[in-house]
Amino acid sequence: MHWKCEIQLIKRMMAPEVMQQLHGYDFKADIWSLGITALELAHGHAPFSKHPPMKVLLMTLQNAPPGLDYERDKRFSKSFKEMVATCLVKDPKKRPASEKLLKHHFFKHARSYDYLVHTILDGLSPLGERLLKASCLPFLFIYFICYLFKMGD
Repeated sequence: MHWKCEIQLIKRMMAPEVMQQLHGYDFKADIWSLGITALELAHGHAPFSKHPPMKVLLMTLQNAPPGLDYERDKRFSKSFKEMVATCLVKDPKKRPASEKLLKHHFFKHARSYDYLVHTILDGLSPLGERLLKASCLPFLFIYFICYLFKMGD
């Protein structure tokens, strides 16, 4: 992955408390990143992706959190929309821990590991080949899948 792409990706996924650097941050910043990743997978681009990184930083701090529109994004389930909204709460104290998030309807009714392997991963070219061709979106897809399985350990 090109380093500029990676830096922009990191800035776009940063939780507000990471950007502010006032009181430190903890694992709740990863919950924010999961919500941003889910939005990117849903829309095919990160929130505010058309803006330069510094503008993204300001928009993240000053605007309401990004999310799925209940009318415009009708193709997504209610539980997915709620899960994203739960992850993208600006106040980290109000964001759930991973243990609580895994009890959310979206994860409780998720497909099995075997289904994901057979539906998503079977037939893919080797990882090395995919990474050579990678842009930010495939990297996020891999990150999202790995993050979900890591959370389940």
